[in-house]
Amino acid sequence: MGLFKNRRVYLVTAVAYSGSLLFGYDTGVMGSVLALDSFKNDFGLPTGKTGFASAKNAYVSSNVVSLLTSGCFFGAIAAAFMNEAIGRRPTLRALCSIFLVGAAIQTGAHHEIGLIYGGHVIAGLGIGGMSSVMSVYVSENCPARQRGRISGLFQEFLVFGSTFVYWLNYGVSLHIPTSTKQWRVPVAIQMIPGGLMLIGLFFLKESPRWLTKKGKHHQAAAALAYVRCETIDHPDVIQELAEIRASIEEELNAIEGVKWKECLQPGMRIGYYAPEIFDTIEVASSKTSLFATGVYGTVKVVATGIFLLVGIDQLGRKKALVIGGAWRSATMFILAAVLVTNPPNPDAGGVSSASIAMIVMIYLYVIGYSASWGPTPWVFVSKIFPTRLRGYGVGLAAATQWLFNFVITK
Repeated sequence: MGLFKNRRVYLVTAVAYSGSLLFGYDTGVMGSVLALDSFKNDFGLPTGKTGFASAKNAYVSSNVVSLLTSGCFFGAIAAAFMNEAIGRRPTLRALCSIFLVGAAIQTGAHHEIGLIYGGHVIAGLGIGGMSSVMSVYVSENCPARQRGRISGLFQEFLVFGSTFVYWLNYGVSLHIPTSTKQWRVPVAIQMIPGGLMLIGLFFLKESPRWLTKKGKHHQAAAALAYVRCETIDHPDVIQELAEIRASIEEELNAIEGVKWKECLQPGMRIGYYAPEIFDTIEVASSKTSLFATGVYGTVKVVATGIFLLVGIDQLGRKKALVIGGAWRSATMFILAAVLVTNPPNPDAGGVSSASIAMIVMIYLYVIGYSASWGPTPWVFVSKIFPTRLRGYGVGLAAATQWLFNFVITK
């Protein structure tokens, strides 16, 4: 009954978090596509070498990923201001449109790597912006009791997107001959969920909290009644709307105006290069490394889903972050120790026991990440800021994430 009553909450979540799916898809698609000989042939890159052996391939991989994250950084900052000025839903529509333009440029690119770079930057502006708006929009539409679990679905959609593209690239490497079509198909498919998200946003309502903050109380009541599947005069709607108004008025009376510095007061990514990393540790063929990457993504999806169902509310946010940080540090230390003491041998005929151990450590690492630092921060930042600062605070958090992603990937 609760699930049916909250059906529009889940509809809002599915549409808004399609942006998170695009987030995961786009961060995974180029890392996998770059491993395909068809892409290398079209753009004049060396073929027949695995992992990071080719300096030129490594340079292109670094550029593609870092340009995406730099676009995401600036998109997240711009979206924080748009989010507060014009509302959550119009901001998401604009950012989704920007993403689709970037995806179209990448799909149409041929022989000119600059088009891939440019398309990735434009797509990054859209993805980065959506990352700072989606969780705010969803959390402001969720009932308080389900807010943690539903907000945490951000990460589940993200890892589903990246896992889907891993397996998709593995499938095209097996079933589509080496040609332009082989790499263009996975790059183009991202426009399908992007288009569906854009269409879906036209059928949703604005955030009741944002409308209340702007003094549009009748529209806020209609939006809240819609998402709760009740009438405007239903007692639960009236009570919740009164609580929203009271909390916003209390915030505005406490401190007038919005100051960025308040967001600063006290109160990495294996997925990008997964195919190349598996190549480096002797998962030699591109098809095998894409298969290992697909398994990596599947582990993320399962671990994140289990954590959201049974862990995030029971374990608590802080404890999950502490345990997850320790887990990830331990697995990375062991992986590094094995790699230093048993470096991969490019001339070896098969996969060594040391390489198997490193693969296991990567999978254990991502289990720890998916049950802690993957979904938890997005839930955390969407709840800790008051309404008048929420858009700016989540925008700052998203921009910080993209900044350090750029540092790591470049």
